[in-house]
Amino acid sequence: MGDYFILACECVFALFILYYMVEEIIEIKRNKLEYFKTIWNFLDLIIIFISVVCIAFNVYRTLAVTNLLENLLNNPDEFADFEFLGFWQTQFNNAVAFTVFLAWIKIFKYISFNKTMTQLSSTLAKCAKDVAGFAIMFFIVFLAYAQLGYLVFGTQIQDFSTFQGSIFTLFRIILGDFDFHALESAQRVIGPIFFLTYVFFVFFVLLNMFLAIINDTYSEVKADIANQQSEFEIGDYFKKGYSKLLEKLHIKREKITDIQNTIQFADSNFDKQIDFDEWRNELKKKGYADVEIENLFAKYDLDGDRVLDEEDQRRMQIDLARQKEEISKEFGDLEEKARPTTGRKSRASTGGDDESDGESGARSGSRGSGVSYEEFNVLSRRVDRMEHSIGSIVSKIDAVLVKLEAMEKAKLKRRETMSKILDTIAESDGLSDESKREQMEKLVRDELERWDTDGSGSGTGASPPGSTGGSRARFSFSRPGSGGASTA
Repeated sequence: MGDYFILACECVFALFILYYMVEEIIEIKRNKLEYFKTIWNFLDLIIIFISVVCIAFNVYRTLAVTNLLENLLNNPDEFADFEFLGFWQTQFNNAVAFTVFLAWIKIFKYISFNKTMTQLSSTLAKCAKDVAGFAIMFFIVFLAYAQLGYLVFGTQIQDFSTFQGSIFTLFRIILGDFDFHALESAQRVIGPIFFLTYVFFVFFVLLNMFLAIINDTYSEVKADIANQQSEFEIGDYFKKGYSKLLEKLHIKREKITDIQNTIQFADSNFDKQIDFDEWRNELKKKGYADVEIENLFAKYDLDGDRVLDEEDQRRMQIDLARQKEEISKEFGDLEEKARPTTGRKSRASTGGDDESDGESGARSGSRGSGVSYEEFNVLSRRVDRMEHSIGSIVSKIDAVLVKLEAMEKAKLKRRETMSKILDTIAESDGLSDESKREQMEKLVRDELERWDTDGSGSGTGASPPGSTGGSRARFSFSRPGSGGASTA
């Protein structure tokens, strides 16, 4: 019985690996090079690769062992060589152990819902550069002591007889596993000095520097995480899933009720048959789409005559009653499970439900209450009036913009006119005062006539400078010596 259970587990494992292989291939095809920018994707590929190799070796080992055992039973005097299989069985066990280790590490990918779960990965990622620089300094000092211990104590102490053994011995000294008397017996002066300086520099200085880097980075990460909101909480995830499930069940139950009412009231001509037009008109009043109406009608119209006779209606009523009973039972089971764990009803405040949840809630509300045909017509007329009002407002805004543009043009013309007048005054230094006055009056008169012509032609209503209420400005110039030109 135990062998069959193991075989079943192996089959399930092979199916999972096949599924994840297809999924990863689809992700690589969809994301291309972006797929390889995440460390978790590399971890998935390593797990899948090692798992495929292990599955292949498991099949090969079973066949090879069966073949060797048959040969051994047929020829008991011959030697059966299991050395090759024994070696690769050891590698197989190591690969399986490494795969299980990576699978446990992968749990971090799925529990990083909230800020508390990301502290470890954020701390390691943020202090990676500092730790890399510290590692260079640490291994310089550590390998120097390892080489010194190998050369000084290698001929007298077994733990320092090789360079690799010296490295592992120094690691053991850091953890508190050391033999000070052996060092002192080998070298009465150099031994204690070697031990004391190694403990001081490596244990008290370098290791405390390493802990200081980790602690400082962890404090920064904890402060940053405390100031930001969790992207997603595990509790909110399950609450949201539970709420969506209840909402879907509620919508489905309301839909069944609508269909049952449609069967009861859609037969407008009382011939005990419901054709497609009667079915469509009744469900349209309840806000259903044409595709949904068509699919639902075709499901029970088995003969395809676009008419639901009494047999079709009876079969539909039985099916809907069964579905409604199953949904009510499932709905009651969920509420029964949720009652002991929830003392009060609360909604998660992590940004609320998304936009799709709001739309589905509105849709379920509309189907629960229902909208009559008269109310639908009233709402349609209101929307038409609103569109008409918006159109008139837009046209008025366009007119205002045209007037503002005309005023801007008139302002530019006034600026050009003043520039001409100033240029004329500057160029007429040799003329007499009377000639200057006549020339300026002529320029002003011409400009005013041109403004009147442009204003009446364009109809923009822009008045020339100095005019009030559309009247023309009157210019009078004083005689020479009376203080220059004046305007009124």
